[in-house]
Amino acid sequence: MNVKSGRGILLSITAMLCLAGMDATGKLLVQTYPIVQIMAVRFAMFFFIVIVTAGLTGKLKQVRSKILGTQILRSLVLLIEVTVFIFAFSMMPLADVHAIAATAPLFAILMAGWYLGEEIDTRSWVGVAIGFIGALIIIRPGLGVMSWHTLIPIAGAILWAAYQILSRRVAQFDSSSTTAFYTAFIGLIVFGGLAPFYWVEPTSTGWQLLMLNGLLGAMGHYLLIKALSYAPATVLQPFSYALLFWAIVIGFIIFGDLPDGLTLLGAAVVLGAGFYASDAGRSLSGSLSVAFKRRWRGIQRESKSVN
Repeated sequence: MNVKSGRGILLSITAMLCLAGMDATGKLLVQTYPIVQIMAVRFAMFFFIVIVTAGLTGKLKQVRSKILGTQILRSLVLLIEVTVFIFAFSMMPLADVHAIAATAPLFAILMAGWYLGEEIDTRSWVGVAIGFIGALIIIRPGLGVMSWHTLIPIAGAILWAAYQILSRRVAQFDSSSTTAFYTAFIGLIVFGGLAPFYWVEPTSTGWQLLMLNGLLGAMGHYLLIKALSYAPATVLQPFSYALLFWAIVIGFIIFGDLPDGLTLLGAAVVLGAGFYASDAGRSLSGSLSVAFKRRWRGIQRESKSVN
């Protein structure tokens, strides 16, 4: 691993910590404030940071998109996805939501074949099948565990997968600065326009949480974009699962929630399936296979020399 990839991985893990913190503060806020208000403050802060960063780096004039329709669609999918997940956090423990949301990369594999025309090989199909089994372990349909609440993070995972696929698409035409601008701008326009109709005057503590939520979200997205400037998405993808780890830790510290054994088992199966199907999993399997073959040949040579 080179130094740049190491920096990208560290930034990605830190971004996951910020996003887990954003989700936790969102779970606290949604008990008192409308989702639209939370999102309006979050995207206002995100837009401010994007504008300041673009201005300081001289990229403010480079925000014109070459694929505007897809940029808008991608941003709207993100708006719906974050709204769905905040709603899910109001209904379920933080870690349980993220355990189900970990299926998103597997949905992304299927969508990549359909929308981007990428070939889905046998390894990917096996990963999707194993991930589906892991998801069934988490939600346990027919055992009195699954309720309509579990459908919310499943919908969120599908939307998150669609967002990732659309992000791959726009990355072929626009810079990360352009994409960050449209993400923040469209989010601010939509939620900023709706917020006055749902606004609840925050207390001083409420303002602090709203600002912290927005800051963590902006930092998380910015660090992810920065991480991608150091390492390709194929290298960083497995480390996105750090989000589940941070969600478990933060959920326990703030809410006292711990997922049960079967939920952890199902999450481990889903994470393993996602890693198996990823490029990192393929590289590791290839390295282990080569090492095993070399070792086996060595054993055979030693055996022949003894005989």
